[in-house]
Amino acid sequence: MEKERQLFDKRNFYTDDDSGKVFIISLLAPLLVSLLVFLVCGAVVSASGLNVETELNSVWFTALSSVISSLTFVAVYLIYNKVAKIDNKTVSFNFKIGYKNYLIAILVGIVALLGLQQLISLFDILWENIGYNLTSTSINPTNFGLFALMVFVSAITPAICEEIIFRGMILNGLRTKFSDLSSIALSAFMFALIHGNLQQFIYPFLLGLVFGWLYLRTGSVISTMIAHFLNNFLVILFTYLVNVTGFSMIIPFSWWSVIVAIALAIVVFAIIYIIDKFLYKHKSVSEVKRQEGKISLFLWVSIALAVLIFLINLISAFI
Repeated sequence: MEKERQLFDKRNFYTDDDSGKVFIISLLAPLLVSLLVFLVCGAVVSASGLNVETELNSVWFTALSSVISSLTFVAVYLIYNKVAKIDNKTVSFNFKIGYKNYLIAILVGIVALLGLQQLISLFDILWENIGYNLTSTSINPTNFGLFALMVFVSAITPAICEEIIFRGMILNGLRTKFSDLSSIALSAFMFALIHGNLQQFIYPFLLGLVFGWLYLRTGSVISTMIAHFLNNFLVILFTYLVNVTGFSMIIPFSWWSVIVAIALAIVVFAIIYIIDKFLYKHKSVSEVKRQEGKISLFLWVSIALAVLIFLINLISAFI
């Protein structure tokens, strides 16, 4: 009887207050967990008589810390729902979205990568030219073993874990105070901010727009997980092919490569617009009841903190 009463007390919706709290926890928890992993692994390596600096810059540690950081999002999802008495099913993991939605998710994941990579490469050139130090903490797939490892570390786990937080929880919560379009844009901005640096801001923001739209039209994070996975997988695959064959799909910088990059980006969003107009008819699967009142202070505080961290990282990248 008590169990049934507890289940009844659980709510099946997120609010903007939940979005703010989840974002600030998702912002800080991976940093704290990564620090803990660093300290524990450092102590273990030191006790083993190995070189700490060498081991903590190795592939195994990079993979371990990346996976644990991603899994922290799942912990946030489970623990937050438990504490806030929210049904875990509020994040829709509906697999029964129809074959058309599966095909669209696959198409979106591929098209977004192929259409936006050239533009992102131009931004990287721009950042370098203004003195920004480009860095990479990911594993470089120079052989098939590292390629397979990176697929798990940088494609599978982020696609699952990040979508649960940003499309499943944060986007849904924002919709209770903002329009769908504003919610998509704000959640995409938050998704970009959590990456913490200028180099990884533009692309996640654009992907956040695409994934947010896809989630609202399909009503399931399964579709965005698929699109997210394919996007990351193709990035890893093309990097692997460059290492193995030397062939790159990125056009060398020139005046016409800028035109091509802009044109490809326009094509991406034109395709999405066509799909939205003719297949989805501009309609979302689920409607959310708008709530009156002020926007949660936690939301603004969480965004302000993320911006502060972003600016600190930005300044340090120029030093």
